[in-house]
This record gives sequence, C-alpha cells and structure tokens, in this order.
Amino acid sequence: MSDEIVKLNRDFLGKEYSTEPQIVEPESIRQYALATNEKNPRYLSTKPDVELVPPPLYPVVFLPPILSMLVDDSEEMDLNILRVVHAGHKMSWRETIRPRDQIRTTAKIVNMEQRGVNDILDMHILCKREETIVVEMDYRLLVRGKKATRDGKPKGSTPVIERGKLLAKKTTVVTDDQGIRYAEASGDHNPIHISDEIARSVGLPSAILQGLCTMAFTSQVLVDELLNGDPSRLKSMEVRFSRPLLMDQILTTEVYDAGIKDDGTHVVHFESRDAKDIPVLVRGVAQFVE
Repeated sequence: MSDEIVKLNRDFLGKEYSTEPQIVEPESIRQYALATNEKNPRYLSTKPDVELVPPPLYPVVFLPPILSMLVDDSEEMDLNILRVVHAGHKMSWRETIRPRDQIRTTAKIVNMEQRGVNDILDMHILCKREETIVVEMDYRLLVRGKKATRDGKPKGSTPVIERGKLLAKKTTVVTDDQGIRYAEASGDHNPIHISDEIARSVGLPSAILQGLCTMAFTSQVLVDELLNGDPSRLKSMEVRFSRPLLMDQILTTEVYDAGIKDDGTHVVHFESRDAKDIPVLVRGVAQFVE
C-alpha cells in the first residue's frame, strides 16, 4: 500500500461465501478451551457421563475457510491483509452446538465504507446445522491507513456507554505464547499475531493478540462470574476492539449492570483494559437469561 488512501473495490459489496459442513470434534472443543485459558469442566471433560459443550466463542473456528476466500479476493478487492485488524464483533447464540454436529457457514459482505484514512468492511455470518441457524455473527474489519486524520478520531464514533453497578471484575493472564496457542486452536494464523517482525513491518509494536481471543476472555468473565458456569444462558455479545493487546501481560475486565428488559433478558456492559490501564475492548454489551 502506498501513502495514498486506497478505497476498497465496491464491486465486491454483496458477495457471498460459503463452506462445506465442518464436523465439531470433541478434541477441537477442548483445544479451543485450553487456548483461551478456560478451566470450566463443561468444555474440558473427557468423562462419558458429562455432556461436553463448547465455550461461547468456539464457533469462530468455522471462520478460517471464509477468511481464506476473502484473502483470495484481496488483491482484486484492494484489501491489504497485513494492514487489516478486527475492529468489532457481535455474536448471537440461538442453539447449543454439540460434539459431532456438522456446521455449514455462510458469509456476505454487507458494507464497505471509508472512515478517515481507514477502510471498513462488514460481513454478516451464519453458522447452520442443516437449515437451522445456531450462531449469527457480525464481523467488522478495519484496513489501517497510513496517514493520521486531522482530529485523530474516527468519523461516526458512537457515544460511550454509561456504567451501572459493578457486577464483576476479573484479571486474566495473557501469556507470551497466547497468540500462537490461539492460532493453533482457532485457525487464525494471520502473521501479525505470531511474528513480532511481521507485526512491526506494518506499524505495530509487536505481535498482537487475536481480537477474538480477547473477546473469549471477556465471555469467560461473564459465564464464570454471572452465569454459574453455564454458557447456554448467554444469548448475545458484541464488542469493539479499540486498541491492540500485546502478549505477556494482564487483562482486566469489568462488567456493569444495564438492567432487565421487558422479556426478562438481563443486559450488562463491559470493558477490558491492558496492563497500562488502557482500554483494548470497549462498548461491550451482553445479554443473558436468568
């Protein structure tokens, strides 16, 4: 990419991608749980009398084939993969995924726009068991521009979410090999998460943790601290990734009460900060059933 601002090729707006069915292997569930430092026995048990279920963020293991197709289109799309970061993510859980399920994933590019020197690409993703939607996702990518905006703030930014009563606060240790372990379990092998050298070549301080691993850490706080370890009660979760999270440090997540909806669904807001107390995950909103 040159110093000039490059717009994404909007001919790709509306393009759809799909995968062949992927089988949910029990060992894959355990590997993902271990890669996100989980200790919940629901995700790790090998006992035949214990029902194995995946952690909330596990369905992201179905995304690499979709993202590989996006990479195949990247040159024609004017999408510089090494300058792409995950800007935001939303997940809605409709059904519980079980071992041996066959999951087919479809994705559609639903938005392309410029914000300052950056490009935004939004995909809407569905994970289906036969014709039943089990998980729905909104996946936002940001292509980092090389010039600073005049005011240093992205256009169209949303207001900060007000905080209610503090419900939970928990720290998580991000290990020095977290990005490598998460890459193996999730299939996200983008080199900016694995190689300090490559990360620095595109303007990052060092390898950065996959955003979805950070999101998995926050889902762990919700499930363990508020849902008695039962992930089936978590119905939706959305976040914005505001700053890269580096390896080998402490991540602190705080969860705040946002009230109960008319249908009885409980809403909470949350935010995660790095070791320097800088927000790395903001505007988090989750909904769960009591």
